[in-house]
Amino acid sequence: MELVDADVTGWAARFALEAAVVGRVLPRAAVEHIGSTALGIRAKDVVDVLVGTPQAEHDEAVARLVAIGMVVDGERTTGEGERHTWLARWEGGRRVTVVHVVDAEGGEWVRRTTFRDVLRRDEALQAEYVRLKSQLAATTDDWTEYTARKAAFVRRALQRRG
Repeated sequence: MELVDADVTGWAARFALEAAVVGRVLPRAAVEHIGSTALGIRAKDVVDVLVGTPQAEHDEAVARLVAIGMVVDGERTTGEGERHTWLARWEGGRRVTVVHVVDAEGGEWVRRTTFRDVLRRDEALQAEYVRLKSQLAATTDDWTEYTARKAAFVRRALQRRG
């Protein structure tokens, strides 16, 4: 797994493009830029987009995103019973965007936006996160393992939400 130096302008432009596309097919959805590319730190060159819809519209939202070329990459049910589906946009044989569809008023939405906001406010915590990500990227190419091994850090950061 490779981390690249921050490309704040490029990542913001890619997010804006994806947000516009999502907005056309899901006009009532809430859309946020999350993940490391939203922080402007070393990251995988994959823009994470959070899409919030009412849970009752989850399947419809996913179907509309698939209809415009996104590929379902995974799905899980959270501990609160909320569905979280992630879809990818691929270009040139590589994943360039991951779109996370969650309940706009649910815990997953709150956790993901809060994690981003906590790291934006706390430079020391952000630096620690970059060190952890670099260490993990050097030891695994498996996305699931990479994400799982960040879980304890994420929990600790969320406790600082203040």
